[in-house]
Amino acid sequence: MSVKHTSHARYDLWYHFAWSTKYRKHIWTNAQTKERVIDIFRTIASQYDINLGEVKCLSDHIHFVAGAPPRIAPAHIAQILKSLSTKLLFKEFRWLRQHYWGGEIWVTGYFVRSVGHGL
Repeated sequence: MSVKHTSHARYDLWYHFAWSTKYRKHIWTNAQTKERVIDIFRTIASQYDINLGEVKCLSDHIHFVAGAPPRIAPAHIAQILKSLSTKLLFKEFRWLRQHYWGGEIWVTGYFVRSVGHGL
């Protein structure tokens, strides 16, 4: 990864994020569904100047490495990806409503750690 820049900063910031599905339900069991979840995360990230590195979608949680400019706080990265992915996942996978009637797929909290160039 190279050092990126904005008009007032040079940076190389990377974070390792992880969060689980609500109630730790194993809903991402199908390989095609996992790939689609990863695609949705990458699409959202690209629209918000967030670079996603390695992404692993397991049956009940997701891990990924994200790089972003200093103006985007790690908490904001989590907020963007969790909220927008929920909307898109409910729209695309109608069967999720059977598991999550309250409108939330992900738990409220998350894990974040600053890292080097990957996991």
